[in-house]
Amino acid sequence: MFDHAVEFIQQPEQLAAFAERALNTKAMALDIETVNWCDRQREQVALVQLAFRAEEKIQVAVIDTLALRDLEALRRPLELSLSTKAIHNASYDATRLQRHYGIATSPIHDTMLAARRSGDKKCSLKAQAAARLGLELDKTEQRSDWSRRPLSQEQLHYASLDAVATLMLYEQQLARGLRGDYELRERSALNPDAPQWRAVPLIADNEPTIEMRALQSEELDQAALALLGVIAELHGRYSPEQLAASVGSERIGLAGWIMDQTLGTEIDVDEASARQVIADLCATGFTHISLTRRLEATDAGAQRWQQYKANL
Repeated sequence: MFDHAVEFIQQPEQLAAFAERALNTKAMALDIETVNWCDRQREQVALVQLAFRAEEKIQVAVIDTLALRDLEALRRPLELSLSTKAIHNASYDATRLQRHYGIATSPIHDTMLAARRSGDKKCSLKAQAAARLGLELDKTEQRSDWSRRPLSQEQLHYASLDAVATLMLYEQQLARGLRGDYELRERSALNPDAPQWRAVPLIADNEPTIEMRALQSEELDQAALALLGVIAELHGRYSPEQLAASVGSERIGLAGWIMDQTLGTEIDVDEASARQVIADLCATGFTHISLTRRLEATDAGAQRWQQYKANL
């Protein structure tokens, strides 16, 4: 196991002191944990984890963002170009920091993107840590309740180790000459002109809104089509959490067959990416969550899947 020190931050004074230290780093890894991720109106960032080297030893700050609502102290270290921010799947973590706190993290090295660019097919953090670092990450705690306080020692260990693995993966990719540059595209949540996300419906609306129709006319990527197919074919089988977890692990049964046929057998989808896709499918009205918290395809979603399925 890699040697690292962990600081759990719940007080503004702790955060301010850490932010000052972070300004002196050349690189840091960033990871987050969220709650209510499938509903953009209720979603919250529960933890922010930052890892960096200090005199060769890895230091990890686990920041309790449910206790510390104001993260303004992190703006300078995260936005200034003094250090590279390594993130595994920046489209999930960095986008949510921008959406909820208006922090535009930069510059970003996306370790998942760099792995894909190198030709790797298994690009989840778990797969990359095993293949490149010889580290087996236990992802059980990823699905735990991150709103619960106090956090368990297992949760703190999991949260810190993900940041450590991301930092070490970045260092190895840098030595291999891999590029993982990523630029945020979503506008700041503090920008009054930024679009307001529609709440995820618990039951399907009778008629899609004009906004939904516009979003539904856009092309879906292969991951979205694959997950839409699973939801459409296995109507009411999965909760959002169960589906995100299952596609990030073994592909078995009909759901596995749909994923393989749509994405190919060598391409994986990590759990964070699956969460993002599921939230997007709900927000665009292709799926909804039933009163028993099961994912179901709407008429528009079922129709879109049948159109794609006809060409499989």
